[in-house]
Amino acid sequence: MKKVIHIHRDYKFISDTNRFKGNLFENELIILDSKHQYNKEYHNMALFYEPDESGIDEILQKVNQADILVIYELDFFKSLIVNKTRKDVLIIWRFFGNELYTRKLNLVLSDNSRSFVFRKLLFWKIKLYFPFFFYEEKKFREAMKRIDLMACMSEEEYKLLSKHWSYLPKFIGLPFIHGLKSHDLLKRELESYFPKEDKLVIGNSKSIYNNHLEILEIIRISNPMENIHIIMPFNYGAEQEYTDSVRTKAKSLRKIHILEDFLPPKEYNKFFNSVAAIVNNSYRQFALGNILIALQQGVKIYLNMNSPTYSWLIKEGFLIFSIVELSDDLKTENIKLTKNQAYHNLNCMKDQESRYTKSDFRMEILKLMKK
Repeated sequence: MKKVIHIHRDYKFISDTNRFKGNLFENELIILDSKHQYNKEYHNMALFYEPDESGIDEILQKVNQADILVIYELDFFKSLIVNKTRKDVLIIWRFFGNELYTRKLNLVLSDNSRSFVFRKLLFWKIKLYFPFFFYEEKKFREAMKRIDLMACMSEEEYKLLSKHWSYLPKFIGLPFIHGLKSHDLLKRELESYFPKEDKLVIGNSKSIYNNHLEILEIIRISNPMENIHIIMPFNYGAEQEYTDSVRTKAKSLRKIHILEDFLPPKEYNKFFNSVAAIVNNSYRQFALGNILIALQQGVKIYLNMNSPTYSWLIKEGFLIFSIVELSDDLKTENIKLTKNQAYHNLNCMKDQESRYTKSDFRMEILKLMKK
């Protein structure tokens, strides 16, 4: 049995560790945080360390006793850990997206969105061309070159990234997981969600990766019927000039309800039960968890054709719609899937899970360790 250390900072992704559960691996969790009342549920299942350079040796003592180290989102502090890890420890980077996309925002933002981050674009351009002047960037690049495997949901995204970063670690695909529910239970639940209400959700947060302004303009021009309820989740993320502009534009349309109250994860998932369609105008893989939940719940999904998620899901046989189709669908009130279309997407999820299972994923890691 191989010992695996998982290093997390974001509590939303701790469940990703489940992909490693089984009789092949002994899993141990490290959370980069202090213990407090809001993370009580993890106190007895994880080790807690403050992300402070002065305490890195204590973390490395644990890491260097392991066979495998899994890093969830590569940041500066985790880069320091990676760079000091023993050479015979296999390191897997569970790629989140932000690690690289923030470094090349021009690839993932629309023209409107880019106009709000001109200084950031210039700053990252300097960092990318002259990394040796920036200690954190230098350590990040060293870590990327030390890491053995880069775990992504789709090879389409990996291929896109490899065009811009020539020194990416080797790709390993992540298996689909949709929780503990059986396919039959998901089908019964899906039946109960119909008929869907005329609800359209645009974006998932205040993040500039949503490229909200183009969608708001489509809505303005399309002038959808009053019975279509348009909701824009705007309940987490930093306030900035971009968010001010998006909020002002949304309020000017009057047809849009800006959701600013925080919803706990379980409540947010239930929220999708009655939603007819979601619009994700990101040019990168983004809010994939929401997209997978939406697929389970019979939601029509509109994605930007520039997104690798769009090409990946289309290739896998899912019924996914492009942003280009949104305007006509709003005018003709065609924002819902039929039941048969919803079942088709659910069956595609089942096929995807059975084609490449968690067991396949674990065995792939072991094979790569032997090479």
